[in-house]
Amino acid sequence: MDKFRAELRFPGCGVGGLAVGGIQHQGAREYQEDSYGFSEVTPDKPLQRFTAVVADGMGGLSSGAFVSGYCVNKLLEADIGEGHIPIHEQLTSVVRRISGEIAAGGSRGGSTLAVVVCVPKGVYFCSVGDSRIYLLRRGVLTQLTEDGDYFSVLLDRVISGSLKFTQALSDPDKDALSQYMGSGTFLTPDRNIIPFAPQPGDRFFICSDGVYNALSSEEILQSLTLSAGAAVEDIAGRILAKGYTNQDNFTAVALEFLPGDVPEPAEAEQKRVKYDSCDYSSCTSVGGCERNEDSLFTGNGVFAVADGLGGHKGGERASRVAVDHISSHTEGKHTPERINELFEGANASVRALGVGMSTIAAAFSRNGVFTFGNVGDSRVYYLRHGKIIAQTRDHSVCQAAVELGQLDPEQIRGSEDRARLLKALGSESSLNLRRGYDPIEIRPGDSFVVCSDGFWEYVHEHEMEVDRLKSFSSAEWLRYMLKRHLMKSGDIGDNYTAVCGIFTDQPEQQKLLPKRRFNAKLLIAAGIAALMLCALAAVLVFLPR
Repeated sequence: MDKFRAELRFPGCGVGGLAVGGIQHQGAREYQEDSYGFSEVTPDKPLQRFTAVVADGMGGLSSGAFVSGYCVNKLLEADIGEGHIPIHEQLTSVVRRISGEIAAGGSRGGSTLAVVVCVPKGVYFCSVGDSRIYLLRRGVLTQLTEDGDYFSVLLDRVISGSLKFTQALSDPDKDALSQYMGSGTFLTPDRNIIPFAPQPGDRFFICSDGVYNALSSEEILQSLTLSAGAAVEDIAGRILAKGYTNQDNFTAVALEFLPGDVPEPAEAEQKRVKYDSCDYSSCTSVGGCERNEDSLFTGNGVFAVADGLGGHKGGERASRVAVDHISSHTEGKHTPERINELFEGANASVRALGVGMSTIAAAFSRNGVFTFGNVGDSRVYYLRHGKIIAQTRDHSVCQAAVELGQLDPEQIRGSEDRARLLKALGSESSLNLRRGYDPIEIRPGDSFVVCSDGFWEYVHEHEMEVDRLKSFSSAEWLRYMLKRHLMKSGDIGDNYTAVCGIFTDQPEQQKLLPKRRFNAKLLIAAGIAALMLCALAAVLVFLPR
């Protein structure tokens, strides 16, 4: 068993240092085809950048061990972080070049790849194939990378509406890799384009599939609460204790960000957006229910989601009346007080039906200012630099328990009282809304999510943040989040609706969108991605993992 431990001074990213642990084991296989490595470290000299790499030589192909080692060595030689080219572009270029060199060399070997690059302005991560990178922050384990397998291609088809989730789940080739190192230069590595800002106590975890196929997410989380070196040894002990007769090679690397007397970098002055321009995408789905009681409106700088309450007759009509009221009052200045007035008007409209209740969340973009509000447990999130800086609070028993310190916000999702609302449209003659949310000056790159509880139940806040870091467009961001939703819910949960937007500094182009289950922009992007990946998958030899 190979082990590595080190504690490094790294005065960057707002942290004081890095503790590093690495371990690998041959498992029950004849050969060790995993490789891992780290940047060369000069003792007693602060690091300016640090790279950690894990590669998994592909079983069933010759030269797997050689190719995985080649990937690690070449990646570490590349000096990612030098020069003025954006780091995500450097990573993509280097990964494609190495893959092309392997293919051109005539070897039938292949490898997956997962790499983390730490520089003073943040952390960048990248993966090809199904080696993974996780983040543990404040007790929540989040998978940062998306597996490069055929199941991901199938999920794109589910999102586009051309395939059912059950069909994707039962496809015999779903676990085959759709791309790997050595398949040529036509690769689309999964990576972030906005640097991740680590906090003291964060753990990054890089591993081959021999780890997560043997351990549950909960077991990995428990191990990562230890120091970096102890964490990887605990993970190895857990795997070997299972005694699997077919245990794959496994490699685990943990990076622990340490506290230190390092001042937070001053945030550069940023300009406000010149235009009310927003790239946005939306979806609404019946999920596993008989009918969709969610309603959605987007247009003229207004984004509204309403969720008819399940079990209450007329929920579908109530949600539609609620968004119709918002959509008919899109003009004018939307102050917090004005938003509450709109919700009172929506409440009166729902009560006039004589039946049904609904939650609602709405956001408004006017003259470079973002305002928002909600009733019930539909939510609005606002992000800057890929981090949530504001969100609505639910009108619910669970939210009240959170504010009293009796419940952690993350525990709302699993609480028996989650569906117990304190306010909803149509429940009382007056909502008596006493709170509002401070308006936010919009900056280019800022983003938001407006969604029903059927969406945020399965897509956690850390995941929204991570997927924003990886996305150039709203369609790409929504696709990442929808895949997480499908994999957790199995598409058998509640109705779910979401609209996500990214503010730009360019004039908005007129958009003509047909009425479809998913936003046309999302369909086009997902369709093109699916066709490209399918074409690649068709020429690859599917490899059982």
